[in-house]
Amino acid sequence: MIRKTVMASLLLALTGCSTVEMLDSSPVKTAANDCNVIVYQTLKQAEKNGQIEELCIVTGTSSGSFSHTVATAVEKHKSKACQCGATNVYIQSRTDGDLGLANVTMVAFRYAGKKTEPGIGSETLKRARLCQTKGGVWVNDVCQIPLD
Repeated sequence: MIRKTVMASLLLALTGCSTVEMLDSSPVKTAANDCNVIVYQTLKQAEKNGQIEELCIVTGTSSGSFSHTVATAVEKHKSKACQCGATNVYIQSRTDGDLGLANVTMVAFRYAGKKTEPGIGSETLKRARLCQTKGGVWVNDVCQIPLD
């Protein structure tokens, strides 16, 4: 019995935890495998592309990795936004993990009334998608790739 408890605890510690909370109390959807999420550092930065509709809140940590940075926590949990039908998030709060885990809270959203990508030039969008396929996070027109 103790062996099973230890194994279960170890598995949870290695995988890390995240939560998705819908803002309108509707059920969380299953995530699509090919969902790419664009990360904005602030609400103000996200609103530069138009009015947004907030859909859910995603929280997560850098647990289960060797790098305890906010970028790691974002990379691990940004795809959870797809579960509420969003392909964009802005970072609401963050705690860097100098001596412990990094924590991040992101708000997943979509642009209200728009059917196309939000005011992003095709070249920038291509570069952001390429960054994401290589395991990076596209932030402020720069690709940030963890070095671990």
